[in-house]
Amino acid sequence: MDGWNYFNYFTEIEEYFWKKRGAHLLVSPLDWAIMEAWQKAGVPLEAALKGIDKAFESYQRSRRGAGKPLKNLAYCTDAVLEAAEEQQEAAAGARRKSRAQRPAKRFRETS
Repeated sequence: MDGWNYFNYFTEIEEYFWKKRGAHLLVSPLDWAIMEAWQKAGVPLEAALKGIDKAFESYQRSRRGAGKPLKNLAYCTDAVLEAAEEQQEAAAGARRKSRAQRPAKRFRETS
């Protein structure tokens, strides 16, 4: 999050949630606490937004979501944390892959 101040993280998530929900309503103090917990846990913004997408998709497929809007971020927490884990694992896999592709250093014996 280079170049981002503390509040950018929250406002980006809040605005994205508004757009997904289809209503420009204020998020609750609980939602702000959830966003703060994600931020302190190091959840990247991209993972938070991807998790919100997954949560909305899941909610719409569920019986609870039949015609009812998703009202708070608490429903999104598991999906956000899963997205953050997936992103972290993908980054770790990419680092391992790039290390494996580098030629090994060869040591020469000197006599």
